Amino acid sequence: MIKKILKIIGWIILFILLFSLWMLQRMDTFKTITNNTPEICESFKMNGSAEDIEIDYTRGIAYLSIQDREALIKGENTQGFIGKIDLNKKPYTLVSALSKQPEHLRPHGLSLYIDNRGKRHLAIINHPKNRGEEPEVIDLFSETNNGVFDFVRSVSDPLFQSPNDVLLVDKEKFYVGNDKGGVSTLDKIQEQLGRPMSTVVYFDGKSAKIAMDNLSSVSGINLSPDQLTVYASETNAKRMAVLKRNLKDGSLVKINTIKLSGSPDNINVLRDGSLVVANIPKVWALIQHFIALQNNEYKPAPSQVIKIDFDDRGNHTVKELFMSEGNDMSTTSVGVIWSDKLFMGSIDDKQMYICEL
Repeated sequence: MIKKILKIIGWIILFILLFSLWMLQRMDTFKTITNNTPEICESFKMNGSAEDIEIDYTRGIAYLSIQDREALIKGENTQGFIGKIDLNKKPYTLVSALSKQPEHLRPHGLSLYIDNRGKRHLAIINHPKNRGEEPEVIDLFSETNNGVFDFVRSVSDPLFQSPNDVLLVDKEKFYVGNDKGGVSTLDKIQEQLGRPMSTVVYFDGKSAKIAMDNLSSVSGINLSPDQLTVYASETNAKRMAVLKRNLKDGSLVKINTIKLSGSPDNINVLRDGSLVVANIPKVWALIQHFIALQNNEYKPAPSQVIKIDFDDRGNHTVKELFMSEGNDMSTTSVGVIWSDKLFMGSIDDKQMYICEL
């Protein structure tokens, strides 16, 4: 009897050990980071971090979703800011992109849309103070003066479960990428173990519906230049979903996946259709970084930005533009290219890092 009990205990210990090793491997714990950074880089300091950046390529204006997210991680009550930078003028100057600062603004993903008349529109994820208890909101803005936006309306729906990024495809039509989908405790555990439970939601100007489900933590979403393909980061699965878009009803169909060596975050699409993707190279290091911040300590997390090019047949190649252990730029969440320069924003690093390509 004792031998059977010891055998069972041994199997349980072995299972726990193997499971722990599998989880550590899944979080890239054993990955070696090799620095690969451009020779010339500079830091543009800010009062918060730019988790997302959108560029108006016609005008050369960058829009930034700025928040003191380090303070938020520590439980402090802070308000965010939507900034803009004219990239044609140096030294760079950060000013407000909104004509009036909202009373409550905790921005996350943002999206820029240019209509047929050349008018600009912005969609911004605005998280509530008490996430999980209060509704999630998408705020819509339209341009009044050159590069300055007025508030239009707020949109909320129960399907905006855990919005991480937004993709504006018309003045008041957009997709929302949810990075979580689990409701019950069991759901959330399964989701952390890799079960795809996230969704992309489409809002048609009046109501919302699920455009694509069974995705694994959507943290970035963007659109091809021909507006027929939606790219969605499946962060937990270390891949990107390539989705065909129905222009009539907004529904999506997965047609391909792009496997990556890290966990993709925000996506930017260049004019030639290539993608610039912030790719979390080591999730375990990111978790350690957040734990350190909560303990009023600092431990940088590695950063990586990659570029994905497509040939005429749709085949892709991946090129690394930036890889760092995090001492220069930590927790990079977005990368954009303008005039042979790579601009990078971060989850909580209070700077925009700019490198010559």
